[in-house]
Amino acid sequence: MKWVKKAFGYTIAVLMVPLVLATLMGNGLWSQKLVAVTGLSVTPWYTGGEVVRKISHGQYETRIHRPVFDGLLWDSRRGFVQVDWTAAQTLPAKLEEDIDYDGDGITDFHVELSAQDVSAKLVPLGPGVRALEGTYKLKNGRAIRVQLDRR
Repeated sequence: MKWVKKAFGYTIAVLMVPLVLATLMGNGLWSQKLVAVTGLSVTPWYTGGEVVRKISHGQYETRIHRPVFDGLLWDSRRGFVQVDWTAAQTLPAKLEEDIDYDGDGITDFHVELSAQDVSAKLVPLGPGVRALEGTYKLKNGRAIRVQLDRR
């Protein structure tokens, strides 16, 4: 009886090896299928949210993301808006732009961006705009995140 248990255990182990190999080798495929089935997505706190508006300036483009106040269970009082500047070739050394992040026709903040040393100055002009959260280097541009209070 002892040898039957051993034989059964070894048989199961041998049969599981191809399953484990298929799972590891097809990891990308399985993860894509899992995301497609469940509808999971990367949090906007990481990605900056969806781009809601693009402004072309000829040699570069300004992309304004949606304001992010998403929380785990409910929206939070504090959030941010991300603004990207991207270029096919290179960005100008200095950029100055008035940003209307909510699309109401009123300038919410003014930003001066130095593309070379990846720094920015922010001048809040509208209610709810708090401070500059960070300046980031992207593969083909620069980005800033501006802290917001929910109005």
